[in-house]
Amino acid sequence: MKGYIIVVLLFLCCTVYAQDSQVAHFSFWKPKAGQQKNFENGYKQHLNWHKTNGDQWTWYGWYIISGPRDGLFVDATFNHKWGDFDKPVKPAEDGADNQLHTHPFGDFIAGSKWVYLPNLSISDSSSLHSKFLRLVTIGVTDMPTGKKVIEKLKTIYQTTGITTFLTFKAVDGSDLNQLFLLIGLNNFQEYGRVENLQEELSGIEGSLKIKVITAITSETLIYRADMSLFPGQR
Repeated sequence: MKGYIIVVLLFLCCTVYAQDSQVAHFSFWKPKAGQQKNFENGYKQHLNWHKTNGDQWTWYGWYIISGPRDGLFVDATFNHKWGDFDKPVKPAEDGADNQLHTHPFGDFIAGSKWVYLPNLSISDSSSLHSKFLRLVTIGVTDMPTGKKVIEKLKTIYQTTGITTFLTFKAVDGSDLNQLFLLIGLNNFQEYGRVENLQEELSGIEGSLKIKVITAITSETLIYRADMSLFPGQR
């Protein structure tokens, strides 16, 4: 009987944890050659469709400005429960408007879902509004051990004055052995605070006597407030 109770409690704990997950969905677009302005105008029109149809989701937009994905547009919506994706606003009409205003001028590249890890993050209400986000993709051999490394890195960055250090794990649409960091920076001078990220990660692995990181990729995103939308925005 005791064993049965323990199993039930574990099941309930896992269920509550899953329901409490904060899920983000990312979409990656490539504006067609010579069509970037039309893509931006069309995307803004599509955001207006969300606004006029009472969408309560937040939508953030960025361009990638470094690395092999330079030039791709990224949009993302955050802080969702899994069930939210079962009831988006008017999905058929949403798709039709997207086909009308966005797809003629840009190619949809990929979509992915990440789960936010608040215990491994530093954030405030303005975190996602930073002028730049340094997107760091970290491949690991073991997720629990990888999280221990990120926890140490978070502690280091807290002492340097970094106010945006958001950690996510991949759950769909990409290699699942990946952690993602979004580090907010208001100008390139602030990059100096995080320029030694690779050495810091290596030092943490050395101090823990482990080797868990298989790859590190860094990209820079620039925020586009005019291609973002928030509930209640006029």
